[in-house]
Amino acid sequence: MPWRSLAMIAVLAMVVVSTSGAEQVIPAQEIYAKIEGKEPVYYDSIRVLGDLDLRPLPDARVSNSFAITNSTLINATFDGVTFSKDVVFWGTTFGNASFEKAAFLGQADFANTSFGNASFTAASFAKPAVFDGALFRDNVSFEDVVFSKDAFFSEARFMANADFNYSNFASYSYFAAAQFFGDALFSDVDFSGALDFSAATVAGRANFFQSRFNGAGFSNVIFSGPVQFGLASFSGLSSFGEAVFANEAVFNLARFSQAAYFSGSEFQGLALFGLTKFQDIASMQSALFEGDLNFKGGSISTILLDKTKFGKNSRIILNDTDFARFKAHWNEIHGHVVWDPGAYLALVNNYHGLGWSADEDDCYYQYRSLNQGEKQWGWSKAIDILAWLSCGYGVRPGYAVAWSLLTILAFALVFWRGDGIRRSAKPLYEPAEVDSVPECVTMRNALFFSTMVFLSQGPIDFLPLGRNRYYVILEGILGWLLLALFLVTLGRVMIR
Repeated sequence: MPWRSLAMIAVLAMVVVSTSGAEQVIPAQEIYAKIEGKEPVYYDSIRVLGDLDLRPLPDARVSNSFAITNSTLINATFDGVTFSKDVVFWGTTFGNASFEKAAFLGQADFANTSFGNASFTAASFAKPAVFDGALFRDNVSFEDVVFSKDAFFSEARFMANADFNYSNFASYSYFAAAQFFGDALFSDVDFSGALDFSAATVAGRANFFQSRFNGAGFSNVIFSGPVQFGLASFSGLSSFGEAVFANEAVFNLARFSQAAYFSGSEFQGLALFGLTKFQDIASMQSALFEGDLNFKGGSISTILLDKTKFGKNSRIILNDTDFARFKAHWNEIHGHVVWDPGAYLALVNNYHGLGWSADEDDCYYQYRSLNQGEKQWGWSKAIDILAWLSCGYGVRPGYAVAWSLLTILAFALVFWRGDGIRRSAKPLYEPAEVDSVPECVTMRNALFFSTMVFLSQGPIDFLPLGRNRYYVILEGILGWLLLALFLVTLGRVMIR
């Protein structure tokens, strides 16, 4: 590992300096004199007396190795200092520490170090920088810092605000299991290498506005405060799998050039993806959205939303959204998609392209129903209502069947109650009944007669009486229309 030499330096420091009993008190001037004389500095378990200020050094440079481990420094100022070789502060406790514009040309080991008020503003790390397990008790600034090699902040604890705005991570950056008890500020940051933020927790705001990622791992992160990824650019795989967004999550105008993975994530507040571009697959399978999911004006290549759960009042906003494939069954999102004619028709076409016929029909039915509800009373609305009642807007053949049966029954009751038909004097077939010419029509005769009339096959052994002849004509017309509707609707639904 690249930091093994740092560990060896730390061990050397413990051998050179006595570690028995309490911390040994070393004047700050003694350390300064060694550095000024270009001697290596190795101390372990010491307490530095006075302020350690290296700014007056010639050329502001520490030419040799520098190691102060498991020690205590109340005030340390290294502003503008260049560390030519490795620097080790492993396990050391700082009161106030300032490394503004410091340059670390060798490896820098701050693992398990504790800081009070600390600033690394505009510092630069030419080799790996190790802050694993570090404790920042007060605000800390890494603003405008350049990490040329790997940066390690795994399991670091930030008790107040952590400011990484405008910094540059040229290689891998590790924040796995880091804890931010204040705000985590990463606005306009370059993550040129992969970022591992997995299992981190952020109690305050998480601001990654306009940052650039090349492979981002935010799996299992808990964001307790509002999250801002607006205008962020994601290349490489971006993973937010099983992350928890307890507050508003803003991804407006973000761009994902490769796959984005949100599966199993939990959005307890608003999920805002307005004008966001997903150029590859966006997976949100099995995610939970308790608030609105807003894609307004976005562009989506393929989104997977199957098995996703939505809160009772959550809405899916697809207004002006351009999507090629929207893979979510209609029964999973029904009742959540905000009404917009263009969005609904786009979903209908989407389901048609996917070959999901049932979802296509259900979505189209809902579209026509909502569209009808917005119309003013007139011929257009009346025709829509007729289309709804007769055949479910052309996607419910069962409606035509139901109306057909109801029509047959209704006319049968009319013929029966009005005693409106009689058997012909010359029947086509010999009747099976003993009384071949009943005085009054039976319900069975009426049903048979009504069915045959409906099918345009009126039996010649029954004749309508009086005004019932007009009922026969009316039923024949209705039968022809309903049968035509049924066949057309059935063909549309079945033959695809």
